[in-house]
Amino acid sequence: MKIDLHLHTSFSDGKLSPQALLRNAAENHYSYISITDHDTFMGYLDAQKYIHKYNIELIPGVEISTMLDHTEVHILAYYCDLGNEALNNLLQEVYDSRYGRAMQMVKNLEAFDIYLDWQDVLVYAGENKYIGRPNIARALLEHGFVKTFKEAFDRYLHNDSPAYVPKLKVDTEYVIQTIKKAKGLSVLAHPVRLPDDSLIFTCIDMGIDGLEVYYAAQDTSQTRLYEQIAVENKLIRTGGTDFHQGELSNLVNYSAPDICIKELKAAYERIR
Repeated sequence: MKIDLHLHTSFSDGKLSPQALLRNAAENHYSYISITDHDTFMGYLDAQKYIHKYNIELIPGVEISTMLDHTEVHILAYYCDLGNEALNNLLQEVYDSRYGRAMQMVKNLEAFDIYLDWQDVLVYAGENKYIGRPNIARALLEHGFVKTFKEAFDRYLHNDSPAYVPKLKVDTEYVIQTIKKAKGLSVLAHPVRLPDDSLIFTCIDMGIDGLEVYYAAQDTSQTRLYEQIAVENKLIRTGGTDFHQGELSNLVNYSAPDICIKELKAAYERIR
């Protein structure tokens, strides 16, 4: 069976609609997938309207952006109670902050004599109006203020730019505990992207349930390291492509090992 437990749709910053993602997964013989859009369940809920057409099990998921020791850390949450008030309030707070942050950055660009209409930026947002710096960069490119996407970040949208507005700082431990209270499972996403492996152990001390051991964009030695950490610390092992806007070939060739779905389901049965 083929498994991908980390996928994004157009309801956050992904390329495909939930329906298109399901169709692609079915055509490529996936048995289990999880839509883990950033800070929203809306893509998963939309996919529920179409899942009956396919022989695929769709696992509820979300990816939540957090801050740990001045480092952005992403936490994947699976099997949460979607009606949990604390979790929904958290996701709404993050969404509202993201929207307001982007509006302020567009305003700040006026210091560079760049005047973008808000609708010129919003047109590039996803179906859930999920918006961030890439949407602003695309608007800058399309309206001729820069020649490349990279130039938009290098000149105007980098962290030290006068136009930059920091993200809402959501505490990692608070998110892990909120997921637990929502009867879900928390998994540290793409540890390979962390600047320091010690942050993995900090998350373990905070009560994280799992580790994204099998990540499409890492090498074999890194996978072996995360396997060792997960096994030694009795963590759930998960894996996925983290598909956003990239090559569709990732959705054809990749599969996480069977152990990922077995461990995730076993942990879910224990907490249920």
